Amino acid sequence: MKTKKLRGHKRIFKNIENWKNSSLKLDLKDLEEYQRNYEKVWVRPFSDTSISGKPIPVPKRKSRKLILESLLAIFNSWETQLKTLDKPYYLAIWLYEPNIAYSQVVCAIDGFLNFYDITFYRPENQKKMPTQNYGNLKTELDTFNWLYAKDDNYFTSEDLKMTEDEYYTIEEYYNFQKWYKRKLKQKLRTYTDKDGKITYYIPKDTVWIGTRRG
Repeated sequence: MKTKKLRGHKRIFKNIENWKNSSLKLDLKDLEEYQRNYEKVWVRPFSDTSISGKPIPVPKRKSRKLILESLLAIFNSWETQLKTLDKPYYLAIWLYEPNIAYSQVVCAIDGFLNFYDITFYRPENQKKMPTQNYGNLKTELDTFNWLYAKDDNYFTSEDLKMTEDEYYTIEEYYNFQKWYKRKLKQKLRTYTDKDGKITYYIPKDTVWIGTRRG
């Protein structure tokens, strides 16, 4: 399916700038109460929901660069503010590839300090982030430790047992059955819980988890 055509680049660049400026201040009072916070890329049209069914466009070229610069600026600003708390904190950039619009800056304190450690699957075979692919941002990106992780879709063995009556239509049931059969032929990562339920993970996006060195 063709992606929705992107127009109004100057307006988009302005949207990115406005989003960045509105996100630089971390609400420390709110953070103390809820012990975690995050900032997603709330920039139109990349954060829109498709009504027509056409895929939402992915940031490219200058838009992509401006979003990454904004994520770094938000991280730096939050880091300065978190240091005033004089307590341990978690602060990271979750950089999604290939769609940088899914990225976010995340922080946590106190009881949620280690809350995000299991958010993503981290392959044992770790890769080095190709910071050289990010142009003149390489120098700043190299001030981070980057962990290679995966954000996966999944289905379970319980989904495989669903009957025709549990779908909206017979056609939907058969379409899903064909899809499951195709996926099961692939070498998917799986997890079996204590009750025997199997979860099948389908690779989706790469996520680079960036925390400041030292």
